[in-house]
Amino acid sequence: MEILRCEGLSKVYGSGDNRVEALNQVDLSVEKGEFVAVIGASGSGKSTLLHILGSVDKSTEGKVIIGGTDISTLSRREAAIFRRRKVGLVYQFYNLIPTITVRKNILMPLLLDKRKPNQEYFDQVVNSLGIADKLEALPNQLSGGQQQRAAIARSLIYRPALLLADEPTGNLDQRNSREVMDMLKLSNRNLQQTILLITHDERIALEADRIITLEDGRIISDERKGGSVVLKAAQE
Repeated sequence: MEILRCEGLSKVYGSGDNRVEALNQVDLSVEKGEFVAVIGASGSGKSTLLHILGSVDKSTEGKVIIGGTDISTLSRREAAIFRRRKVGLVYQFYNLIPTITVRKNILMPLLLDKRKPNQEYFDQVVNSLGIADKLEALPNQLSGGQQQRAAIARSLIYRPALLLADEPTGNLDQRNSREVMDMLKLSNRNLQQTILLITHDERIALEADRIITLEDGRIISDERKGGSVVLKAAQE
């Protein structure tokens, strides 16, 4: 089942001599349960793509449909609510609130909506991510890898349609990077979470089931494990 579709997605910043085309007619489809990595050099458009998919930014033209909702039509308030409920975001820097416990950080998306958590699912998430014994700690009492696990748990607590991870290992050493990638793969496998991972590191990208390469705002290759390759550039 398709969970994400982009149609003719373009993003232009500035005008005249200052015009920058960050995305150029991107078409993309992601199925529920896929683990997709998007790679590309700095300036390739991958961060712009993530911001639009996360409804943090709007495209200049084109559509983004997530779980049947065309997010390009949402108001700023509607987009914020949709993002909180339907799109999990994991960043390089964990963005945990330092003055509240790990438990409250994880539950924050639900607390903002005044909703009670499903205790069984909460326990499943924190146990799967190996932080069940850290729930009453403050974020600064955790290692970098543990903080990123808490950020992943927070992104999963609403059972989002899509989890977007922006360079989630970029601020971690090799051991913690390995742990975080294992956690993401575990979430994908055990919680059936659809994941789209943005990275510049090809070694990290190889952990995914599908690798999409962006260059100058366009998809130039789309490869699934097992040898299925789509060269978008060749189709133009």
